[in-house]
Amino acid sequence: MLRIFLIVGLCLIPLVGAAGPVKLTSSDGQVVLEGQLLSQDGEFFRVETVAGPVTLDAGRLRCSGAGCPDPAKLVARARVGGAPDMIHRLIPALLEVFADLNGLEYIRRFTDDTTVAWELREADTDRMVAIIDGTVAGSEVVEQQLASRDIDLGATKVPANGPVRQDVIALDALVPSVATENPRAMLTFAQLEGLLSGRLSNWSRLGGEDLSVELHLPKGWDDAVQRLNPDRRLAKATFHESPADLSDAVAANPAAIGLVPYSAIGNTVPLVISGACGLAAPATRDTIRAKDYPITKALYLQRVGARQPKIVRDFIAFARSAEAQPIIRAAGYVDQAIGRIGFERQGDRIANAVLAAGNDTEAMAAVQNMIATLLEGERLTLTFRFQDGSSDLVSAPDVQRLADAIDGGEFDGHEVLFVGFSDGIGPEAGNVRLSERRARAVRRAVAARVQRTDIPLRATGFGEVMPMACDDTPWGRQVNRRVEVWLRKL
Repeated sequence: MLRIFLIVGLCLIPLVGAAGPVKLTSSDGQVVLEGQLLSQDGEFFRVETVAGPVTLDAGRLRCSGAGCPDPAKLVARARVGGAPDMIHRLIPALLEVFADLNGLEYIRRFTDDTTVAWELREADTDRMVAIIDGTVAGSEVVEQQLASRDIDLGATKVPANGPVRQDVIALDALVPSVATENPRAMLTFAQLEGLLSGRLSNWSRLGGEDLSVELHLPKGWDDAVQRLNPDRRLAKATFHESPADLSDAVAANPAAIGLVPYSAIGNTVPLVISGACGLAAPATRDTIRAKDYPITKALYLQRVGARQPKIVRDFIAFARSAEAQPIIRAAGYVDQAIGRIGFERQGDRIANAVLAAGNDTEAMAAVQNMIATLLEGERLTLTFRFQDGSSDLVSAPDVQRLADAIDGGEFDGHEVLFVGFSDGIGPEAGNVRLSERRARAVRRAVAARVQRTDIPLRATGFGEVMPMACDDTPWGRQVNRRVEVWLRKL
């Protein structure tokens, strides 16, 4: 079970010289220690006993005696700034369970749309353990506040610049969505770019009614919108701070199209994105987890420096843990639990590979070899992607997550197969070799972190035979440059 540690303010100044007799008692009464308090830095008591100096963590210890610090100063204080839906939806959901796992009561003090406070109290004594203040702020403001130490933790959807430590705790995605009255079910990348740039300004241009297109976009997703609109021209749009407001505005307007976060689809109708070659990319939990969907986005917890309030460090560890993944799902976001996708659910991808091979005997033989290799397997929703022409691996957190799952026994009785693929640019033979190098690079990285030796790790590559997306866009080529992780029974 996770433990709460008490913190003196935010500066954590040791109380050296605050000597005096103290009696420290654990909350269950099983541990009692008496002596002279030498210091208390918020995380640890240092006490001189008959057996010599002893250092104890301050978590859940009650202090009595003349040497005890002021109890009011033993309340953990932390400040969090970030995106509105993370401050008002994701962080509270995680904090409530975090408190419950630690035997604490969770109380939410809502102030207004931009500020909130969360209190954690001991359930049996009602003693205040922690106060965490939350403030809604844009990603640039959060970055500045972290740098100036005005906040302890940032909750953002934009990767940090500079010396900021960050952890991905959830995933989200932008989904082109329309009202139920709009008959469309699919858009090509070219059509989506046209709608974003204003080149397609009337639905009649796409076979719909004679209605002027009304564009709705979320604030804080500028980088994702830019990826979909590479010419940087943007039609007149209504921007929404709240994802829920964005979803409601689109659902109520037959002329609207919005890029709506997956976590806030609401009553809108999500559209499938397809490429010129016909390959389609629907937004599902599995495609977002595997980053097969084109507009996937990570949600971060960020902090500066190594010395953070202990409650912040413990909360981050919880948010990344297996215990937190169902909470993240329940809040509407995509969690990072490693899922499995059976071979029988690969039908569209296999069909596309067969169609792409056509009458080419060698290409068809490669497809058949791939099918024979993967036929009895399951694909994991953990995929590693690479830069053009490179086999350098950069996704260390995913490597560790996979290593932890192997060591934790999630794949007992199976071998783990790393399967490399490439985009379709360049000679076929060279692409096969590159895909094999990528698969071996991931295998080496995982093997270096795995403690167990009874789970075989193997690597192979099939080049360009099973594209995930069309190669006519930079995103499509990037999605195709990948190493998938498969399980096969031993």
